Amino acid sequence: MTNEWKPKRPVVVLAALAVLAAVIAASGCLQEVPIVARDTGNKTTNLTLEQQREWVSEQFDTTVAASGVSEGWYWGSATKVPWSERAADRELVLGSWFPRKCGLGGRLDESIRHKSGITDASGIASKVRAFWESDGWTVTDVWSDPDPDEPHFRADREDGAFMGFQASVDGMSLSVYSACSVNNTVTNWRSSGDDESTDSEYQRERRERRQHGGIG
Repeated sequence: MTNEWKPKRPVVVLAALAVLAAVIAASGCLQEVPIVARDTGNKTTNLTLEQQREWVSEQFDTTVAASGVSEGWYWGSATKVPWSERAADRELVLGSWFPRKCGLGGRLDESIRHKSGITDASGIASKVRAFWESDGWTVTDVWSDPDPDEPHFRADREDGAFMGFQASVDGMSLSVYSACSVNNTVTNWRSSGDDESTDSEYQRERRERRQHGGIG
């Protein structure tokens, strides 16, 4: 009598479906997990460091204008610098931006904040969201159960650049991440930057924190 081999594919398929169902059921219980990953793949550009700085600065300006709240924004933590049109302020802030590693290149990762009393966080966030969507960005909520009183969302672009906006009664935060660049002024910014003798003490300190992986 000959033993006849029978394929076991149906068993394997059923087992896989059971595992998938278990994963889906478990994920339904998670309330504090971002629904959009921050992995932007291996996309790269050839923007110079100066171009990255100008681009991030432009996103801050246009988004602040769209929010309808033009005053009260600042950059920095320990040392707070107003985000304004004053040349001295802009020179200090932009000159302190240095890239973080992203794959084969580097990107700017900067934020400005607003800590004054916010009475209409939802309304302000709606304006920002509408502006980003009209500008061609893909906008998604960061959390799977968004709170209308504390909106928090992000915007992504095909080249890997992305932004984030958060608002509540405690204030607002706007973060901008440039596309990852492999330009020499970005990947070798330590040697291609301006003469350190012209840097302020604050700029040199921040550069050192970046070099050692700290938060600038």
